[in-house]
Amino acid sequence: MKLTPSRARGSVLIVAMVVLFALAGLVLTLNRSARVDLALSANTQASHDADLIARGAEQYVLAILTDYRDSLDDMLETDFTNVPLGGGTFSIVKPNYDDGSVPAWGLMDESTKLNLNSATVDQLRILPGMTDELSAGIVDWRDADEDVTASGSESANYLGQADGYRAKNANFEAVEELMLINGMTPELLYGPPSMTGIVVADYYQQHGLADFFTVWSREANTAADGTARVNINTQRTETRNLLRDKINEARAGEIVNRVGVSPAGDVFDYAFRGGITYDELRLIDDYITDAFPNTPVQGRINVNTAPREVLLTLNISESDVDALLARRTSEVQANPGSRAWVYDVLKEKSRGLGRRITGRGRQYSADIIASSRNGRAFKRVRIVVDTTPTTLRIVYRRDITDRGRPAVLDVQVPVQGARR
Repeated sequence: MKLTPSRARGSVLIVAMVVLFALAGLVLTLNRSARVDLALSANTQASHDADLIARGAEQYVLAILTDYRDSLDDMLETDFTNVPLGGGTFSIVKPNYDDGSVPAWGLMDESTKLNLNSATVDQLRILPGMTDELSAGIVDWRDADEDVTASGSESANYLGQADGYRAKNANFEAVEELMLINGMTPELLYGPPSMTGIVVADYYQQHGLADFFTVWSREANTAADGTARVNINTQRTETRNLLRDKINEARAGEIVNRVGVSPAGDVFDYAFRGGITYDELRLIDDYITDAFPNTPVQGRINVNTAPREVLLTLNISESDVDALLARRTSEVQANPGSRAWVYDVLKEKSRGLGRRITGRGRQYSADIIASSRNGRAFKRVRIVVDTTPTTLRIVYRRDITDRGRPAVLDVQVPVQGARR
């Protein structure tokens, strides 16, 4: 059939409209694809920027510990919140164990925590949320044998699992290894994925047990000024000379005579037997030891920073822990790094604690949250810095972005002048 001119023009119009709509759809599709590609490119660049900011934050931490390690308590919380860098910002958060007097921003002294490589089964059981299975399993994991502790697990228990493996029988190298222990779950170690609308009584139920553990607490057993400490049991002449120099000649003779020749259990036992006063002990505590001088000591708990839950693992009563916490703030402000005040608070009951506590840490962790420009991307990285060598070094680094942003970042930034 032959088309009339009017019908031909109508067909052309229809075809043109179809082509036009097709071209419009193609343009929209290409435009959308371009916008997606642009967004992906921007996200990739933002993620790269956030990673670089996190790396810069690590250098910031090293600089702080180089210049201000002995005066960290004088730093402000604002020194660790929304610090501008590379067009973005970073913050350094720390666990405050639900203690309003403890800042939520800053560096964490690792000796605040319980060391997985030195803690006993009885100490581990005291922490909230711990079970007999976990406590014994932790000790079995690190000990050198295949003897199963009651309720614990060794290679025979792990090899029978679908993804069987052997017990390590060596020290923990990271807290994350706890996920290999029978009885441990991600929720117990790191807290549940979301706590929205849920009210819990204990810190560990929201944040998990990870903040109570470390593998890094270790001190060189030297005084703050770097001098070797004097062993009260094996260096009696040096101990007397130290007492003479720090107190006076007469008291040095009295103390040495009262202590006698039998070895002291620890520095507090020595002080109690020698009739040393609190004021005298403050003068010598950092210079005496019950361990070999210059020999690193692992796992001592910092009595000046540890939370109540960790202090209870020292095997002292709840009332004694309460007494320590009531006295601690004023003592730490007056005598930073000292543990002599424990002797004054607990008197004779302090005997034996000298082997388990310290007044200052040597390893610090930083939980870094880096945000790119406009907050398009963020990175979360945890590092541990060892300050015992002459040159500080990062001994641990892990990207923990998958754990999300800490809730503390959603609250108001502290005002200038707030202390760490």
